[in-house]
Amino acid sequence: MPVEVDVPEYVVKMGLQPGASEATKATGDSCLFAFYYLLRVGEYTIKGTRNESKQTVQFRIKDVTFFKKDAAGRLRKLPPNASEEDI
Repeated sequence: MPVEVDVPEYVVKMGLQPGASEATKATGDSCLFAFYYLLRVGEYTIKGTRNESKQTVQFRIKDVTFFKKDAAGRLRKLPPNASEEDI
């Protein structure tokens, strides 16, 4: 059964609620990672050579981008070589 994007987004929102436990926060993060990382290969990748049209490309680790809020509260993209502390 396919899962729509609203399901992992809902779980993440639950983890962002005030008073959410660390387990709930981790569950939300894990669900979001899993949703985008574990896309079904047959549905979201290049088709075989018989038909050269493609749907999308496979998810790659280089497709991951981390963001962090700056002192003014604006979301800023972290560089690919950001330290673990920054992430």
